[in-house]
Amino acid sequence: MKTIPLFIFEEHHEAFFVWNYSVLNNLISSSNNTLLHVDEHSDMAVPKFNYSIHSIQDKLPKIYEFTYNELTIANFIVPAIYQGLFNQLYWLYQSTNEGKGSQKPILIHSYNGEGQVLMLDINCDLGPLAFFNSDLKSVLFKSIKPQDTLPPSQSVVLDIDLDYFSCNPHYYHYQGKLEVTKDQYDSFNREPYNFLRFSLGSGIKSQAEKGKYYLLFNPLTTEAIPSKLKVTNQQIMSRIDQFIEFLSKNEIKPQLIDICRSRLSGFTPEDQWQFIENNLIDKLSTLYNLEINYLKDIFVQERIELLAQ
Repeated sequence: MKTIPLFIFEEHHEAFFVWNYSVLNNLISSSNNTLLHVDEHSDMAVPKFNYSIHSIQDKLPKIYEFTYNELTIANFIVPAIYQGLFNQLYWLYQSTNEGKGSQKPILIHSYNGEGQVLMLDINCDLGPLAFFNSDLKSVLFKSIKPQDTLPPSQSVVLDIDLDYFSCNPHYYHYQGKLEVTKDQYDSFNREPYNFLRFSLGSGIKSQAEKGKYYLLFNPLTTEAIPSKLKVTNQQIMSRIDQFIEFLSKNEIKPQLIDICRSRLSGFTPEDQWQFIENNLIDKLSTLYNLEINYLKDIFVQERIELLAQ
């Protein structure tokens, strides 16, 4: 049985690094791959960059810097399509509040071809000239459910977010606490037109504590509304079994698998991510011969310095 590399990382923008790393190491093709995106969220936000994506070329340190300085956990797929990595995208999700199951042609390009401000057009008519413009990339996008049937594809990248199996309600996300100076604290409290106030509204407040000063992002001030997205361990196992059945039924033979934990951002519940990961890998191992890699170990092997250093 063919060995399939599986990469595990913390947050979903890191998939961009893994995909580019895999191209450079001949694990996947540099173009015309199919992305099977298994996630509660589409992650199809369209990014704008401080510098051109063309500048990263095939150098891992530049790809690393681009991943952590320019991308978010919601906008990493579009730039990968713009690179030409994927020409088909299937999004497998649980809830019914996104996607309608129809197949849509999507065209991605950049402003003036500079590779900084990306643009996305849905249901576009490509026209014959599109195929002669290297800045234009097209992808067929379709949202699907586990009961759906997929057409065969030769080069599949299986991209899994653990929050597909159980997901925290929205109010858990993007919480943080940033220490600031006394002057910054006073300025925030004094100025009604502080950009953080009219940008984030109730999503930010200040706090003084034991002689230190903080800005709190997305503070919980009221009891949150219950969500059906977080489920029991028994339901998680049922979803994992259903997912494995989906892979088997459609004879999905991925060239590459990546697993995003999404625990630091809070999308995957802290008390469930390890349970999901362990059981998912056990079940995937019944279908595939896996070679498990951790992204942090890749950084060590490639001697890529972490941002904190």
